[in-house]
Amino acid sequence: MKSFNMHPGPNANLSKTAPGAPRFFVAAFLVSVLISCHAAPSVNRSGLPGDMEELSLSIQDMKRTARIYVPAGYNKQKLPVIVLLHGSGSDGYSVARQSGMSLAAQQRGFIVVYPDALPLDPQKPASAQNPRVWADGTGRGFAGENPENDVIFIRGLLNRIFEDLPADPDQVHIAGFSNGGSMTFRLARELPELFRRIAVVAGVSWLEHMEGDKQDLLYITARQDSVIPPNKEISKLPHSTVDRSTSVSRTLMQWMDQCRSSRDASVLYLPRELQKRTQHFDCNDRVVQYLELPRTAHVWPGGQDDPVGELNATTYIVRFLLDGKRQSHALGL
Repeated sequence: MKSFNMHPGPNANLSKTAPGAPRFFVAAFLVSVLISCHAAPSVNRSGLPGDMEELSLSIQDMKRTARIYVPAGYNKQKLPVIVLLHGSGSDGYSVARQSGMSLAAQQRGFIVVYPDALPLDPQKPASAQNPRVWADGTGRGFAGENPENDVIFIRGLLNRIFEDLPADPDQVHIAGFSNGGSMTFRLARELPELFRRIAVVAGVSWLEHMEGDKQDLLYITARQDSVIPPNKEISKLPHSTVDRSTSVSRTLMQWMDQCRSSRDASVLYLPRELQKRTQHFDCNDRVVQYLELPRTAHVWPGGQDDPVGELNATTYIVRFLLDGKRQSHALGL
């Protein structure tokens, strides 16, 4: 894979850049969080037996919303949680429909959370001219100018879930697509104590390298992606506000210290033609897996809007997030 030729040795010391914006002092902001009561459960249009609930929170006087799918038949156990972040111009309902993650939650037994980003101008309704955008590091709109609001929102949302639902706080993972994938990188860095593993689809890490705990990472990109192609410099991407020549795929170096290439059982779940397009790295106390799809564009792979369907990203991501450690231990890694 030409865009990601990265094979550091077992003791390789990767160059460290200067820290970016300091980590938000989220605890200080939590005093401004006012969490509302659950709204009545919304109509479950997925046809699944579980409950799709709507939740709203007030964060610094801004109303924040999310949808939560709780699978049926798992009442006697604590369930893992996967937070799924939508891309720019989308919302939680749309990424739920595109990904089919609620069906996976019902089949595998986990809670899935679909938060909504704020519009660029939250005083106006979300629209094509006023899209919902996460504070991913590009500085766009209200979220870009007030990034702590998104961070506090996700923390407050999870705290409420821990209080009200059979959620396991030690098994919380996060995934995102495009702008939501970039926000996944940010939240993993800002709230490392919350998330065990992360998965990013067609996203980019806009922020500079920062020391601290890191999670297991699955990164999925696509050669035909015209919005965030893996080999393009991030300074030339749409909405870019950074002046760095680093390519999209090379931003993963932020997760790659003391890494060695290794085997991983999860590739066995890939279609045969994709097994050679993935790279797995054992990185001291974490794993990083990179997969490049040759024919997919800027869509959720295998989702309702993907005409190619060369990978069911939802199935693969769920296996990585929920089974990642078990697979590595089975191979003696």
